[in-house]
Amino acid sequence: KYIFIIFAIGIMIFAIIKIKNDEKKNDTQQVQIEEKTEEITKELKLGVASFDSINPILSKNKNIQDISKIIFDSLVTISTDYKAELSLAKEWAKQSDTEYLIKLREDVKWSDGTQFTTDDVTFTIDLLKQIPSIYGSNVQYIIGVDKIDSDTIQITLDHEIPFFEYDLIFPIMSKAYYEGQDFLTTEKNNAPVGTGKYKIVENDNDKIVLNKNDKYTRDNLTLETITITKYASLGELYNAFKLGKIDIVTTNNISVD
Repeated sequence: KYIFIIFAIGIMIFAIIKIKNDEKKNDTQQVQIEEKTEEITKELKLGVASFDSINPILSKNKNIQDISKIIFDSLVTISTDYKAELSLAKEWAKQSDTEYLIKLREDVKWSDGTQFTTDDVTFTIDLLKQIPSIYGSNVQYIIGVDKIDSDTIQITLDHEIPFFEYDLIFPIMSKAYYEGQDFLTTEKNNAPVGTGKYKIVENDNDKIVLNKNDKYTRDNLTLETITITKYASLGELYNAFKLGKIDIVTTNNISVD
């Protein structure tokens, strides 16, 4: 009888301890979930030095080129293991030594709601052949861009270029947005539209503010806002980082992508 009572008491004590441990575990998990939820919705603060232009075709700032990858898309991107991957291009095919057929995605819109088309690709290539740009060499051997149908173009080169698809990494600009404008001087360069994950909602002397692009449907984005503060020098930028005013320093070693 006494053994049974002791055994029963032992079971009760074990059950109480187990319940308390489970409650503690659940409380810990709930706190972690709440902390994680809070973390993924907060604003990300970046910094950039020697800002020139947010337009990636005009900018010569390496940091701006890194940031622009989340605002503007290219036909092809380069992966971390240096492989050419599809972006605005849905597929490509080499028809001959000098001819490439490129099929574009049909589900892409610019951040202002207009449809991305083959005209935007032709417009961008023509621009790069006419104005000074770090992407000028990417298109220097293109002698023709022909529209095959509503979402297919053929690019013709003046001679064979091995792995030409690696040159298709230049950001595509909107023809409709820049129609009738002087591309080099227009104020529209302060906040050009893009097809990327984030859109420019503010660009003043001190900062650039990016919001999640609601027209971008290829990923489920959790970060809502990115604020990029402009600094005159790298010294000011690193000092702001040390003081906790920014979360990430955008340098050649750390980029936004």
